[in-house]
Amino acid sequence: DGLAAAERALALDCNLAEAHAIKAAILAEGGRYDEGAAEIAIALRLDPESYEVNRSAGYFSFRRQQLPDAIRFFEKAMALVETDVNSACMLLTCYTAIGNSQSTRRAAQLALTRTEAALAHDANNGTVTGYSAYALAALGESERAKQRMGRALLIDPDNLNMRYNFACALACQLNDRDGAIELLEPLFERIS
Repeated sequence: DGLAAAERALALDCNLAEAHAIKAAILAEGGRYDEGAAEIAIALRLDPESYEVNRSAGYFSFRRQQLPDAIRFFEKAMALVETDVNSACMLLTCYTAIGNSQSTRRAAQLALTRTEAALAHDANNGTVTGYSAYALAALGESERAKQRMGRALLIDPDNLNMRYNFACALACQLNDRDGAIELLEPLFERIS
């Protein structure tokens, strides 16, 4: 799961901020939030300007439903790496959850700009195609969003996370609950 590797790296150099951040993420995935919080605090103290540290801190805060903190860290990560599409899409979720439609729209437009630039170089990147679909859905561009969802699923048909996120976008942003259920039906046969 990567925990042993992070601990080995920290045994060699306990001042590796990214290793602390990775360890925090792994601990959080295992439900060990208190230990993870201590690791994120160390990582942020060691290198508050690290993209990896801020992105990990954003996910850590998101998992704990500390959305203002998650927003702050994802905004910082996005500012540090101009090609970061993931943080922009996480901001879509965070801003939507707190009801800030203006910031949701700003994050969606930024995500779309970044995904379009990435797709210009690699049109077959399923993950980025999926991110562009989320951004289009948040911007209310229903037909374009659905076309991108279809393309992303052609590229990566077994991506369960993408199907789940598309279903959320269909139900919540595009008001297409039937489409969301249809998209999830193949999953019901394969998951417990």
